[in-house]
Amino acid sequence: MSFLVGITGDIGSGKTTVSNILSHLGYKVYNSDERAKYLMETDSNIVKEITDLLGESAYKKGSLNKKLISQSIYNDHSLREKINAIVHPVTINDFNQWVTENKDPILIKESALIYQSGSYKQLNSIILVEARKDIRIKRVLERDKHRKKEEVLQIINSQKLKNKEDLNPDYILENNGENLLLPKVIHIIEELNLKV
Repeated sequence: MSFLVGITGDIGSGKTTVSNILSHLGYKVYNSDERAKYLMETDSNIVKEITDLLGESAYKKGSLNKKLISQSIYNDHSLREKINAIVHPVTINDFNQWVTENKDPILIKESALIYQSGSYKQLNSIILVEARKDIRIKRVLERDKHRKKEEVLQIINSQKLKNKEDLNPDYILENNGENLLLPKVIHIIEELNLKV
C-alpha cells in the first residue's frame, strides 16, 4: 500500500508549484482540480446533474462553461455545496482508482479542498502550503489574466475553513517568496521517505 501525501492550500499559495517540484523529483501527483474539471466534462452522471442544476448553458458544445460555473458557485454558497456534493464523491473514487493503478511507495494528491471534501481522512500525511493574502491575490491576478480582484477575493472567501487551527497538518510550508522553496520541499519529502 502506498503512503498517501496530501498537498493543500488556498488559491495562489503555491501548492501547484510544490506539486511540480515533487513531480520533477519523480513522484506521481494526482491533481484533483484538473481531474474534477475533466470528470465534469466526461462523466455522464455529473454532466446530467450539473445541467439539471444550472440549465443547458452549463455546457457549451460539450465543454464546461467555466465562467458561468465559477460565477455561480462563488456567489452562491448553497449552489456551491450542491455542485461539490455532485463532483467530490466521483473525484474521490477517481483518486482511489488512480491509487490502485500506481504502486509507488509515495503518491501525492494535490487539492485545495482536502479538508472540505473530507478526503484528508484517507491520507497518511498532509502538507499545508501558506502565503500571505496580498501575495496570493497578486499571484492569481498575474496567472489568471481574465480574473478581477473581486473574483479572486470571492474564491479566497469560498475556500476558507471555519477553524483553521483544527486542520493539524503534518507540515506547514511558508511560501511568501522570501526563502527558496526547493530545499524546504526536499527536506519534507526526505522525512516522508523515512516513514514509508
